[in-house]
Amino acid sequence: MTKSLIALCLIITSIAAVGCTPQPAAPVPAATPSPSTTPPATPVTQNKPPLTAITAAPSGKINDNKAVFKWSGSDDSTPVSKLTYSTFLEGYDPGYAPFSPDTSRTYTKLPDGDYTFYVKAMDDYGNIEPEPVSTRFTVKFIPVSPASPPVNIGGMLLVPGLNVSRLAVSGATIYALDSFNSKLYRSDSMGMGWFDISNKVGAAAPWVDVAAAPDDPALVAVAANGGTEVYVSGDSGANFTATGLSSVIGAGQFVTCMAVSPDYGGPKHEIAVGTATGAATGKVLVNTLTMFSGGWADISAGADGWITPAIPGVDITAIEFSPSYAGDGVILAVASSAAKTYLYMGIRDLGGRTAVWNSSAGYPVELCQPGAGTPGTLLKYADISLPADYDGSNPYSRHAFVSWSKTHASQDVYHVVDAQAYRMQAPETIASIAYFGTIGGGKLLAGAVKCKEVAGCCCVVQTYFTANAMSLCPACPMWQPSRKPPTGSGIARVAWSADGNLAYAGTSGSNSAVSHSRDNGYTWNQ
Repeated sequence: MTKSLIALCLIITSIAAVGCTPQPAAPVPAATPSPSTTPPATPVTQNKPPLTAITAAPSGKINDNKAVFKWSGSDDSTPVSKLTYSTFLEGYDPGYAPFSPDTSRTYTKLPDGDYTFYVKAMDDYGNIEPEPVSTRFTVKFIPVSPASPPVNIGGMLLVPGLNVSRLAVSGATIYALDSFNSKLYRSDSMGMGWFDISNKVGAAAPWVDVAAAPDDPALVAVAANGGTEVYVSGDSGANFTATGLSSVIGAGQFVTCMAVSPDYGGPKHEIAVGTATGAATGKVLVNTLTMFSGGWADISAGADGWITPAIPGVDITAIEFSPSYAGDGVILAVASSAAKTYLYMGIRDLGGRTAVWNSSAGYPVELCQPGAGTPGTLLKYADISLPADYDGSNPYSRHAFVSWSKTHASQDVYHVVDAQAYRMQAPETIASIAYFGTIGGGKLLAGAVKCKEVAGCCCVVQTYFTANAMSLCPACPMWQPSRKPPTGSGIARVAWSADGNLAYAGTSGSNSAVSHSRDNGYTWNQ
């Protein structure tokens, strides 16, 4: 039999086996590309299209620039795990995204405006949901009056008329207080984008200080009403509550400084304020932050070690909790009597409402230049910054950095080792300090008080940096001034990010801003 005849027989045999009636289409082979890459040119129409339901999304007006969306799908034949989705955020995205199996999407740094989020599903046969599901919301990122809108340059805070008087940093969150204008700003992205949360405080002017829990960025407190009341928020400033300080602070008292402790169990935090009168009759008061069930307690007046025959009373201008507060219960304060200025150390009874002051040998520590003494109350500026492993219960771990100023020969930055103060020879009058590191080593920033004329430019305020903060040699620590100072003309308030990779400087006066530095304050940018 010839080859051509054999081939003809094979063809006839095949037709006979199948028949002449058209057969149903064969199932799609497993090797067919998925719909997310190459949908079939002609979808199979007998399957119903899939459906999508949005399970989580912002709604209404949100005071946040982050939006998270989640959804789920269903279909009559395609398993849920094989459904794919395409999303589109109207007002932000240029168009629908390619289909993918993702069931959530997060947007960050959204500008103010109205948005509609759409999502639609596609099944394994290429059938696409005909009508996408949607949800609408509005971002009100920085709600300020049109007369003085904030301007973010390089992501940092630069507001017309701003005067940054205090900074508080916790994790990636920064709070910047403008005392002069009674404004409070919050950044949740290490200074790259800000919210004006001033209208949430509901307090009278002037606003004195802001403090945040070092281990909980959502816990923030503001001293306001001229330093006679403290308002606290546990939800990042969305809501503030008056703590009732005004009913116990006493006549003539006003808050000069404030701090929030680390969690010491429960969870439980404390807020402490230092007060002054200008007549050396100030106090330290604490409140346990469990919705203020215990209220404010005066842990100074009448407490052991608070006054002595040589020190009949003091005013407080700086206060700080020990990073090891859960173990040592230590609060440090810069206290000025009518004649001298000291570093006070109090040890709290964390189970009660009392404290014992200056019970360790050498305390209180006079913060002075040898032979020059120190001034009396009231100091102009003072600050305390502690190593991360400071432990007040161990003399070898009592390293503290303290600064103060009051037009006096002894005004400076001091390194206090146990009960000995070592002068650090700051180049000029200092408003604030910030240390990052441990007792084994670290770095120290100092922000100056006054602006200085720069040739061919303007009046700028300087910051100084040292990597030799732990050195005790007389000629150290060799302060390095910034080559490019922060924007602003006075009173630099400095701070470090939680990881120490960024430094911050908030300034007052002309062109005030919150600036940042990635080179330890050598150059500042906005």
